[in-house]
Amino acid sequence: MAVKVYACGVALLSVALAVTAQPGPGAGDWVKASPADEGLSAEALQAAADAVNSAVSSRKCFLVVKNGKIVHEQYYGSSEGATNTGFSTTKSLCSTMFGVATQQAWASPATRVAGSVSNRRKCNIDATFKQVLTMTGLSADITNPKFAYDVLGTDCYDTISSFIQENNPDGTAAEVWKEKHLFNPLGMEHTRWSGSNLQCGTSAEFSCRDLARLAQLWLNDGAWPGAGQLMSKQHATDGTTWVYPDQGDPYGYGLRLRPTDPVDPKVAFFGGVLVQCAFFSREHNAIVVSMGSDLFRNCKTAVWEQARNAVVSKDHPLLRSGKVAWFTNATDASATAR
Repeated sequence: MAVKVYACGVALLSVALAVTAQPGPGAGDWVKASPADEGLSAEALQAAADAVNSAVSSRKCFLVVKNGKIVHEQYYGSSEGATNTGFSTTKSLCSTMFGVATQQAWASPATRVAGSVSNRRKCNIDATFKQVLTMTGLSADITNPKFAYDVLGTDCYDTISSFIQENNPDGTAAEVWKEKHLFNPLGMEHTRWSGSNLQCGTSAEFSCRDLARLAQLWLNDGAWPGAGQLMSKQHATDGTTWVYPDQGDPYGYGLRLRPTDPVDPKVAFFGGVLVQCAFFSREHNAIVVSMGSDLFRNCKTAVWEQARNAVVSKDHPLLRSGKVAWFTNATDASATAR
């Protein structure tokens, strides 16, 4: 009987570990895997990389993560540790920071901006951080929120970092707090984001691998290997939803969305000018990152639409039904799923 109990205990432990295990590198190095081992095609991924590099000038990197492992990584006149200005991908970083504070139970999207920070900037006096995160905080009538993109973050969005600075229980500067509670647990190796008041609009510099870590955290619904539930799961869920539909661009909490996408209508992404992109797809458990410098293209058409078919697993119904196809050359990539 004792043997049976022991065996049962091992089985239960195995199930528990399987349930709680989260993909991603934790605070350590990324694991690299063969595309075939993760159900993908090396040829299709290379075709996607070539298509992106052809569609967008001055690329620095193209990186794909599948099931928490890097399956394709390519640099153009750059290197793994090089950083690039992320521009508005910083908005997604600030949202992530707020989600960590929410998980720690001292922040909430329902918190009113006025009264919780010393300077609410141009935010509506009745705005909550839900409005700040969704770029509706400048609305004249907060009961009828309107999307207005805060390009630099200085009109309203920077109140997120002010809130962290002025309210965190550690009593530290926001820069110190994010290192302890976000960057160190994530294992952010190269990213630079500093200042006496962290700018949420456009100030962070990322390596492509570090941008993938942030995307993986969202893909994991806020959980992280070695850190448990690092960011609020509710924040991850709400933040990848079009919170105020029909009020402007499809936008969540500092994230852009693509609700009509044929490969994954729930795909979300960090997006910055000059085509700084980190897409994450829950449907395909995949991440696509590309950074560089191109003033005339955008993440949606120049990166995701060139790469999305290549992250669909060979046994996924989309591929098996023929609704999408892997591409084997850059010319084929012009016929992406519609």
